[in-house]
Amino acid sequence: MKVVFNGVLESVSGGCKPCGARKASKLRMVSAKTYILPSGKTTLFRAGKEVEVEDEDGEFLLTYKYGEEKKPVFTKVD
Repeated sequence: MKVVFNGVLESVSGGCKPCGARKASKLRMVSAKTYILPSGKTTLFRAGKEVEVEDEDGEFLLTYKYGEEKKPVFTKVD
């Protein structure tokens, strides 16, 4: 099965440990991310690139969603 990584929004928090400034949280779009698949393989996915994965791994990846609108993280390529 071929899948395409669409990217994902992640929450990033930061602060200043030395001066004690408060943590600030913001969202950022991640265009490359590594996933550990059910088959045991570790694979780096880049946004917009097709990747060939085993069918079981592909079905697992297609379940990932993010945001309130539940946008898909991966899309199946026919």
